[in-house]
Amino acid sequence: MKVGFAILCFLNGFSSGTNQVFFSNMHNCLYFSKFLSKQKSVKIGNEDKQFSCYCKMVMVNEKVRLY
Repeated sequence: MKVGFAILCFLNGFSSGTNQVFFSNMHNCLYFSKFLSKQKSVKIGNEDKQFSCYCKMVMVNEKVRLY
């Protein structure tokens, strides 16, 4: 096992998907989470939905690719 940083993205509090991307360090993870979180809100029906991302330190299998 090795340490990785997962980026978790949510659309109005609901998970945006099951695919996870893992980073080798927190700086890369934070860069992408800030970039993705600054996107404009999405209008679905009559509601505006906000996209937000967070980083979480996790243990991953040795075979998992870290970006």
